[in-house]
This record gives sequence, structure tokens and C-alpha cells, in this order.
Amino acid sequence: MTVALCETKIEFEDMDCMIDMFAEQVPIRKEHGDKSTGIGFGEFLLCEGKIDAYELEGALHYQSVEHVALGIFAVREKYLNNKQLCDVLDCQRERGGLFGEIAIELGFINKDGVDALLNMQREEHIKIGEVLVLFGAISREDMESLLPVFHALV
Repeated sequence: MTVALCETKIEFEDMDCMIDMFAEQVPIRKEHGDKSTGIGFGEFLLCEGKIDAYELEGALHYQSVEHVALGIFAVREKYLNNKQLCDVLDCQRERGGLFGEIAIELGFINKDGVDALLNMQREEHIKIGEVLVLFGAISREDMESLLPVFHALV
């Protein structure tokens, strides 16, 4: 049993070394198909050791819970009525796809309307740095001093 524990401990140490080596090799940019996008600010803070994975996961969860769906904006701003909203959501459940594209396809809204709704959604979206400050994972001063460093990298 002692030998097995030692082997397991060695395996864990090897895994830690591999994770450290991988972390050093993670690029600041991610490739998605033909697009190159930067890592998020939360991932940057994690890589810099300013927050831990648990804090980032909690903040991302909070963001997803506080996220206002595009359909809510569409009804609130009177781009769609409740029946149209249900029709779009039914289509989305049946075959998948993006809410705005389905609403356009069904003739309920035009592209300019979807763009306006997406802008409203983006403006009301709570930023990950703000959530991390709210949770006490990082101070506002640290966040504000690290933002320019992050923006210079991406």
C-alpha cells in the first residue's frame, strides 16, 4: 500500500509539473477557426495568480445568472410581443441557432433591430472584473492597475 501511495504522489507531482509547463505555454491569444480572439480578463487574472480557479468559476457563474437574455430585451423594448418570443424560443429549442437570427428568419424583426438589442445587452452585461471586485477576490485598485497590462497583451 505504501508503494502505491508513493507512486500516486509521484504521479501527482508529474501532473503538477506538466500543468505548470502547459500554463507557461498558453498563448495570450486563442484561435477559433479563422478568428483569433484574446483570452478574457478573468483568465488573465488566473494566469497571473491574482485569483484562483474557484473565484473565476464563481464570477463566471454569477455573470451567467445575471445575464439578460436577448428575448427579454426584445419584449421589453417592444421589438417582439410575448407570442412572437415563444415562437422564436420554440424554434430555437427544436433546431438550435441564435435567437436574433431565428427572429429575423421568422420575419419578426430586422437585422438593425437585432443589432440594437445586442448593443443593449452588451451595455447591461456586468464585466468579470466588476464581479471579482464585488466578490472580494481582487481589489478595485488591483483590477484597475491590471486592466491596462491586460489590454496591452491582447
